[in-house]
Formats: sequence, C-alpha cells, structure tokens
Amino acid sequence: MSHFSTNWKTFGLQLQNVFTIARGSRSVVPNVFLTIEKDGVVGHGEAGPNTRYNETPELVEEFFSAFPFQKLNEVNSLDELEKIVGSASKEASAKIGKAIPESAKTAVEMAWLDWWAKAQNKPLWELWGAESPIGPLTSFTIGIDTVEVMQRKVKEAEQYPLYKIKLGTDHDREIIVGLRAVTDKPLRVDANEGWKTVDQAKREIEFLEKQGVEMVEQPMHSSQVKELQELKKWSPLPLMADESFTGTEPLDEIAEQFDILNIKLMKIGSLVKARRTIQEAHKMGMEVMIGCMIESSLANAAGALLALDCKYSDLDGHVLIKNDPYTGLSILEDGRISLSDQPGFGVTKIS
Repeated sequence: MSHFSTNWKTFGLQLQNVFTIARGSRSVVPNVFLTIEKDGVVGHGEAGPNTRYNETPELVEEFFSAFPFQKLNEVNSLDELEKIVGSASKEASAKIGKAIPESAKTAVEMAWLDWWAKAQNKPLWELWGAESPIGPLTSFTIGIDTVEVMQRKVKEAEQYPLYKIKLGTDHDREIIVGLRAVTDKPLRVDANEGWKTVDQAKREIEFLEKQGVEMVEQPMHSSQVKELQELKKWSPLPLMADESFTGTEPLDEIAEQFDILNIKLMKIGSLVKARRTIQEAHKMGMEVMIGCMIESSLANAAGALLALDCKYSDLDGHVLIKNDPYTGLSILEDGRISLSDQPGFGVTKIS
C-alpha cells in the first residue's frame, strides 16, 4: 500500500487594509497550509488558527507533527472521514498533551477531500452531490475604522452587492449614518459581542432597523445566554450566531437565542460535520450562513462547497488579502460565490 507524504508551512496572509473588529486589529494573518500526496495526487488544506479559541500557528504545526497521517489510508468514503480524522486527532492531542486545534482538523479533512476528488479527476462539488457550483451572494466585510476610511472602503468595493459592517464601538451610529451617505445597498452588521447589555442592544437594533440593515450578527457576548434569549424574542431584525456557536453547543439552545447560524469551518473542525449541522439547523427552522475568518481561496472554496446548501454566505476572506497563495474561486458579477469545474476544490496553488 502506498502512503501519504505530508508537508506544512505557516504563511502570512497580508491584508489589503488593516482589519479591525471589536476585539482588535491585524495587518497580517498567519495561516498554516498542509499538503498530502499519494500516487502522484496532491491534496491541499488550510488551517486558520484563532487566538480567541486558544489556537496559534505553532500549536497547529505541533499537532500536525504528531498526527498519524497514514490513518487517512483507512478512509474510503465521506461517511468514514469525520470518524477517522476525529480519532486520529485525539491520538495527536494525547501525544502533545494539548487540546485539539479544530482549525487543524479542518485542514486535514480539507486536504483529504481535495486529494480524493482529484484522484477521481472530478470537482468536489459534483462528488458532494451538489446540483450546481454556484452558491448564494457573499457579503464584503468592512472592518472598523474612522468613518471616512470606512466610506472609502465601501466605494472601493462598489462591485459587491451587499456589505457586512463591523460594529461594537462607541460610535456605531456615526458609522452607519456615514456609510448610508455613500451607499444604499443592503447592509448586515456584526457587533462581534461588542454590546454589553440588552438595553444597549435594543437601542442599537432599533436604530439599525430604521437604517435598512438586514440582520445583526452576535450582538452580545456568547456567555450572555439569557440576555440573548430575551433579545431574540424582542428583535425586529434576525439575529445570527457566530461566537455563540463553535459546533459543540446544542442547536435547540442556539435556536432560542438566534434566527440564523453562522458556521465557520475553522471552528467546527469538519466539513462533514458542518454539512450535517446545516441539515439539522434547517430541520429546526434556522437559516444558515457559511462564514470565514481571514483565509485564502483554498479555505474559502471549502466554505463555498458548504454554502451551496445555504441561504447566506460571507466568504470574502480571500479578497481581503493581497497575497492569496491560491487561485480559482470566483465571485460572479451578481455577487454569488462560484466554484470551478476543476478537480478537487478547483483551486490552484500559485507558484
């Protein structure tokens, strides 16, 4: 039996502009890129570690060093993938004596899926069972800055049909008024847990509704469960879970707090689990958005695969950076995300 050869490397994704949310600012994001190769076929995966979840590039690399990649030889179907990667991840975690970095699990699964589809010379979306490679509209994210800079960013991104605005500041209303002065396109806002009380959140949501905002993402801290339940019962705008959902929380409890579920691959740790979660959320009457962190076209192509079954997507991480190491994921003129017809995820590493 042939065996997988592996390689990984941390690569700094350089942002087009300094990116600021309620928790801080970044100009470079170090993600870890994984390749697996067997029988002349190469599969690619990407881990986007996030310090909010106690993940770092160093931890991801340490995890990969301990991961028993040869167990991937045991995977023969999508149904087996999550289970085998999960058990191998526990083995690696035990070796290093640290918790499993979910973004690293995602990268392993991503790499195997890319390899598996390429080995059959087929696009993954076709093997996944999707009818079309074209997904929903994706928003373009405007990070926190001065009103003038945020206005400029909106004008520079005029090709996008809708914007996601980062809030959670002491001048949120000034930001929205300023942006409404330069665009009448749909807006979605993400407070990134920035509002502290139910009363504050209610005041801001009342204002945002009058400004034509479509939805509000993570208005309060994930620990404020009762407050979020109260807010959902009152809110005239749909509320979306982000930080409140990592993938382990019971969906029925999330549904009591939010109308929409934002699934991010780097948090949930598995494309297979994410697809199952989408189906479960739909059965409960929740809509789903596939979101991203700062990621390349590779990870966003994985997100786009899942978004084919969803109403919403926020997969703009690759257009926020200026040194994307992959190419092949498209955003159509009407703003919809589109995978290619090439094998695997349909993206190509730039030499």
